[in-house]
Amino acid sequence: SGQIQRTHGGATLSSAGIAQFRFVRSRDNLLPEKRAIARVAAARIAPGMSVVLDTGTTALEVARELRSIRDLRILTTSLPIAAELHDAPGLELVLLGGTVRRGLPDLTGPLTERNLAEFRVDIAVLGADAVEPVGIFTNDLSVARVAQAMVKAAKTSILVVDHSKFSCRSFVKYADWEQFDLVVIDSKLPANSHDWLAKAGPELVLA
Repeated sequence: SGQIQRTHGGATLSSAGIAQFRFVRSRDNLLPEKRAIARVAAARIAPGMSVVLDTGTTALEVARELRSIRDLRILTTSLPIAAELHDAPGLELVLLGGTVRRGLPDLTGPLTERNLAEFRVDIAVLGADAVEPVGIFTNDLSVARVAQAMVKAAKTSILVVDHSKFSCRSFVKYADWEQFDLVVIDSKLPANSHDWLAKAGPELVLA
């Protein structure tokens, strides 16, 4: 099936297998917390809305919650989200074009950014690789540019992050706190982070 590459006397993960393993490992990390976050975020989305979903594993859990909501328009740059929603009844799915990011199943680049500029949506749901008092961060500059375009296209922006992102550092800031309307985090958010986040501006909900 292409998941391993045969070698003399054994086998190693193929490049396709490595990419899939990285995504699955990230998806399965803190899965109960991500699902709780997804349920809270999805509760803000109603029939008839248009939504853009970013590429994160928490956004994938939000997508799974949205399968039961009819008359939605979903835009995404995530190939796993597109695979999850392509057969959902009563849902219009738009996969934004672009370049497949090396080693990860999502789309970025100038084409993605130009396509996003043509849309106006009700809600954007985004994740992060790290969050700090000064803003929201990701590890990839091209992902940051797409995330900024998603926030710009939306009336309301929701950040979905688990508590582990508060102990990480990342490469590039893609948004300030005042650019988000709602932040949904699991209930294991550290108390010291809760203090500054409560003053950052967005509505805060613990899942």
